[in-house]
Amino acid sequence: MHSTIDTSPSSASAEVNSFVVLAPSGTEFRSQAALREVESFLKGCFPNLDFYANGDGLQFEGDYKVLPICGVADNDPILVLPDRVLMRGIAAALKGFRPGHSPTLH
Repeated sequence: MHSTIDTSPSSASAEVNSFVVLAPSGTEFRSQAALREVESFLKGCFPNLDFYANGDGLQFEGDYKVLPICGVADNDPILVLPDRVLMRGIAAALKGFRPGHSPTLH
């Protein structure tokens, strides 16, 4: 069972609401199906945020890495970094996620 966290941005804020999720080494994490599965899982946990999983970068061991999308170079405004609590919540959700398996709570 997934729990959701309300991360609705206030109308006056310009906080990050999109993230890139980098997948660790292994085809079980980097296949297109696995990447779409992690996006869907995170969207279910954090419905007001957007996630874009990517497995094209350098291979690395360990857990997924999450990067906030703060803006585009040479474009204003740069968005405010997300709260550390939100980043920890996303990381905690990903700790229990493995493509093709039921999520576990951590």
